[in-house]
Amino acid sequence: MFRKYMVLLRMKYVEMFAYQLATIVWVVGAMIQPLITMIVWMNIYPQESDSFVLYFTLLILVERMTSAWDVWELDREIREGTFSYHIVRPMHPIHWAIAENIIYKGLFLAVLLPIWIIVAFFVPALQPHMDWAQWGMFVVAILLGAAIRFLFSYTCGLLGFWVTKVSAIYGVFEAVSLFFSGRIAPLSLLPPVMQEISLYLPFRYMIGFPVEIATGAVTGEAVGFGFLGSAVWVSLLLMVLGLLWRAGLKKNQAVGG
Repeated sequence: MFRKYMVLLRMKYVEMFAYQLATIVWVVGAMIQPLITMIVWMNIYPQESDSFVLYFTLLILVERMTSAWDVWELDREIREGTFSYHIVRPMHPIHWAIAENIIYKGLFLAVLLPIWIIVAFFVPALQPHMDWAQWGMFVVAILLGAAIRFLFSYTCGLLGFWVTKVSAIYGVFEAVSLFFSGRIAPLSLLPPVMQEISLYLPFRYMIGFPVEIATGAVTGEAVGFGFLGSAVWVSLLLMVLGLLWRAGLKKNQAVGG
């Protein structure tokens, strides 16, 4: 399996560089919304400008490290019939998606981190004040968030076996996620009812929870509850994905391609 993954990673690495312009456009485009939102909040609360700069910069990092696009790939491939090629391969199709995620996020991190370190030297607001324990929790929270977001996206994509346009359904979840994941505003600025609801939805653990650890917005028992919530959602999504995969193979008609 290790050798197979090495081959998959090399293939995805070459593929990523074959579409350099598209990758750059996608990465830059993903940064626009958080930056615009940051400017809006800085104008509303000018006295909190430094905290918003750190929050939304961390948000860009976490959002890219946990990003998932497999629902759109699966939606198109299942609808057009090309997904049948993946089914007959000896490896589960999910491994191809995992390899693509690893390469994309690794390349993005390799580009972003040096830039952040250099800019943070001149802009103190970009310097997160975390000890080693917080850094460790931050990294683990990002990995769990990436797993949740990937599994959620892939699970929704498998609905393409039954639904003609899954991306439309996923768009609704994305709209809800804007609020409950902390992408529109820090969760602490939401009404108390929405903050309470966010604890039981997967969206907070995808993005907001890692950022809250880095900014010190959650401490003590709240951190433990956050990791518990993340683990529960990973387990639930794994089970649902397995059920949909087995049922979807029976439903698949391999039309097109």
